[in-house]
Amino acid sequence: MNPLEINISDKLNEYIQELVDDGNFESSEAFVKHAVYWLAELYGFGEQYKGKSLSALISELIGTKVKAPAGTAQPVKTETKPVAATVQIPNKDLIIESYSSSKFMFEDAIFAACQFAALKQGSPPISKEEFTKSLEQMEEAGILSRIQQGDKIMWKRL
Repeated sequence: MNPLEINISDKLNEYIQELVDDGNFESSEAFVKHAVYWLAELYGFGEQYKGKSLSALISELIGTKVKAPAGTAQPVKTETKPVAATVQIPNKDLIIESYSSSKFMFEDAIFAACQFAALKQGSPPISKEEFTKSLEQMEEAGILSRIQQGDKIMWKRL
């Protein structure tokens, strides 16, 4: 190990000491080692993914370059998805209505809300198979996204 001596502001030193006192780090030295290691990783030290540093991967992810001059617009990659209105999926409106203002719902809750909404409209309840098929079609159309939560399934409205 090579010793390293640095000068830091009192404010930064107090902040580091608060983190140590809160039990986040064993000592100020441990904090500095951790910070230096992560900064080095950001610029390419250690493991790299497909030969790229963490900073390069982040740059690609957000569609800008880290070293771009301030005020310089960078091109952003966009992805088009099918328009929900053009996709003909049975029970789509009923399922979307069940979300109300929610963005995420468990599958069982969506099914129950759909049954309730169908009964309110005077329509017969939909079968679980028909409901599941509609969810899968909505996922393929880019309207919903499936999230597995242990043994439960959650759906995100996109």
